[in-house]
Formats: sequence, C-alpha cells, structure tokens
Amino acid sequence: MVEKQLICSSCKKRITNDPGSVVFNCPNCGKSELVRCSDCRKLAAKYKCSECGFEGPN
Repeated sequence: MVEKQLICSSCKKRITNDPGSVVFNCPNCGKSELVRCSDCRKLAAKYKCSECGFEGPN
C-alpha cells in the first residue's frame, strides 16, 4: 500500500504530523485539492489552484 504524501500548496513542505494543517477542495471550482500547513495558514501565505487559477486566502 502506497501512502499519498501531502505537500503544502504554498511552501511545498510535507505536512505529515503537522497539527493545524488542512486539506480542502478549491473554493472556486472544487476540482483541485489544496493543502495548507499550519505555518502558511498563520502567515496567510498565498496559494493558487492548478485547475482554475483561483488565488487565496483572501
């Protein structure tokens, strides 16, 4: 069984065992899965959907 590695969409670090990290579908198109580490969430670092180009967190 191969485990999927979750990588932060902003800083590209692995979020294994990162309390406060989240995984969610793009709020605009719902097609792409976005991953956010706890540090990028605190900093409100930008992320971009690879499907539709939506940029967040604002």
